[in-house]
Amino acid sequence: METLIYFSFAFLLIFILNLIFVVLNKKKVSRIFESQAALLIKGKFKLTFKDASPRKFALVMALADSFICACAFAIMTLIDNIYIGFIVAILSLFVLILGVYSLIGLAYKKKEGNKDV
Repeated sequence: METLIYFSFAFLLIFILNLIFVVLNKKKVSRIFESQAALLIKGKFKLTFKDASPRKFALVMALADSFICACAFAIMTLIDNIYIGFIVAILSLFVLILGVYSLIGLAYKKKEGNKDV
């Protein structure tokens, strides 16, 4: 139960900060397709993002990044030893980033109409 509270708090905090500093910032939203996450998704799935809305994509990325960070934080709080918890959290970050970004890439690939992934 305690871990769920940590996850919820971390998710909301990170999402609100992402919302304020990225999604609601017109300058950052206009360059969202040049971010490292977008370039990773674009390169792996050969996407163009020609029909994608920058604001919607920024919101999806804010939700995804909040979920990834909150999961890593929750995993870290589950382990009593701080050093092992930190190492496991870092490793889980890599797995979560690849997994969540792959799901986002598949969704945008399907939206663009490219069925061959």
